[in-house]
Amino acid sequence: MSGLFYKVTYPCDKVRDFMYDYLDGNLPTVTAIRFHLHLNGCAQCREYLFLYKKAANAKEFRKEHPAPDALLASTLGFLEKEGVTGPEDDAPEEPFPKGNP
Repeated sequence: MSGLFYKVTYPCDKVRDFMYDYLDGNLPTVTAIRFHLHLNGCAQCREYLFLYKKAANAKEFRKEHPAPDALLASTLGFLEKEGVTGPEDDAPEEPFPKGNP
């Protein structure tokens, strides 16, 4: 890509810092233009944005559709039977409070 491309856009790391604000529609106009110019010329950042959106959508889906209690109990029972444990200080008081991600 030409040197002009890099002068009128942001570097990849800067573009990736803007992903959250971009998805929320909170980028100032000039920043949004430079952001879009970069995306048009950078396949890696387009892929990063695609994956970022998928992750954000999955998080929202989890909030709206919590796992059924029976599935959680079954999964925890299986893990306990297999001897799989996690760090004790990272464990929530209730393993999976209903309605929380």
